[in-house]
Amino acid sequence: MRVIWLQSGHGQPPEPVRQAEAAGHVRVIAHADLTEAALLAHRGLITGMLLDQDAMMALRPALARFLNAGGRWVFNGHLVRPLVEGLQPYQPIEAPKRADFTLCQQQLHPIFSGFDLKELETNKGVAGFYGRGANPPPAGAVVLNTLGGHVPVDWVWHRPAGGVIFSHAGNDLAQIATMHKIGAQVWENLIDWAGGGPCVADTAPRVATPPDAHAFTTPARPRDTRDAPRLIATNAGSYYQIQALEGARYRDSFDLVISPEQIGATLLPEDVLFVTCRTPPQRMIAQRALLAAHLAAGGTIVAMGESRSDLWLPHVAFTPVDTNWWWWLTPGANLGVTIASAHPLLHNMTDAHVTWHLHGYFDPPAGAQILVRDTSGRPIAYDDRASTPGRMIVTSLDPCYHHGSHFMPATTRFLDTFLPNLRHLTEQVPA
Repeated sequence: MRVIWLQSGHGQPPEPVRQAEAAGHVRVIAHADLTEAALLAHRGLITGMLLDQDAMMALRPALARFLNAGGRWVFNGHLVRPLVEGLQPYQPIEAPKRADFTLCQQQLHPIFSGFDLKELETNKGVAGFYGRGANPPPAGAVVLNTLGGHVPVDWVWHRPAGGVIFSHAGNDLAQIATMHKIGAQVWENLIDWAGGGPCVADTAPRVATPPDAHAFTTPARPRDTRDAPRLIATNAGSYYQIQALEGARYRDSFDLVISPEQIGATLLPEDVLFVTCRTPPQRMIAQRALLAAHLAAGGTIVAMGESRSDLWLPHVAFTPVDTNWWWWLTPGANLGVTIASAHPLLHNMTDAHVTWHLHGYFDPPAGAQILVRDTSGRPIAYDDRASTPGRMIVTSLDPCYHHGSHFMPATTRFLDTFLPNLRHLTEQVPA
């Protein structure tokens, strides 16, 4: 087997990956099972947007040895931890306009063969899905594709110490291609390249100078909360969670940020646990007994969207729906999301604060207070103080993901109000 596909999410790998695994070209390894021995036994590594960059930091020396031995790494996402010497953190496009998302091919590369790159620039006429910034290319890298003609969204770097990194500074490249029905082709290209396939020509122009130095984000210091309940957030190490929780805008909103695996050693009955948007469900499922005990002791859990809280919280019934990303393109369109009742978490909010798109709806237990409804009147956020001795605030809204991805300003507007409201609510929880 030549290539590791690192599984950071929940559920089955994409069909092309399963086919490649059956053919012996790929080995699927769960992130928790990745070791140095596994890395060194393979030629290539493919990681996606859900990569736990904190966990990968623990393997940083092994990753360097893998690359030094000639390994190839396909990196999808925003680099927010110093995983490899010589790389700089992701830089978003500031105040982007439509022209800034024009996708331009600068250099031919086998990863982008067999289809027209321009197909990936928009999705149903909407730009910005492909990428919204760059992982700055190091000196010696070859820029493959740019946004707006100058932002290096894709590049490949033959490291002086050995090995090659392909960087796509956006959500998973093959996932984007799948939305255009060319995902199988892109998966084939990625797996072939990671396994040692052709790369850029020796004559391809290289970046001459290293990028301007930018500091990687660092965790905020824990707040002194001896006289009040703590607001604790989970961080699964994905780029969007790190940016949302540690970025300057919200880093002071939380008393402590921990991994899901630290819940048992950290959480006290009076604490409020904030489970951040798009936490891989399997990591919370492993904590299910601890979460049930926290609720039984009267604790509070705030479960944000796209983390499948129905799989790890009691009495949660959820129905996913296909997401309409394009509803706002229709003149006069209204997504129809409405605030259902007055609640401290929704203080100073209007319907616009909770409107960007929909992922699904809930069937709350009897006695729960409905907070937000979709256009059909179905609950998408509720406060349940009836089904357990504790409190569960549950929603399918996923603002941390979009804020941390620098995508959809409406989600930042939501968090600007929601997090102070949550802090105030936390301070009212009896110790």
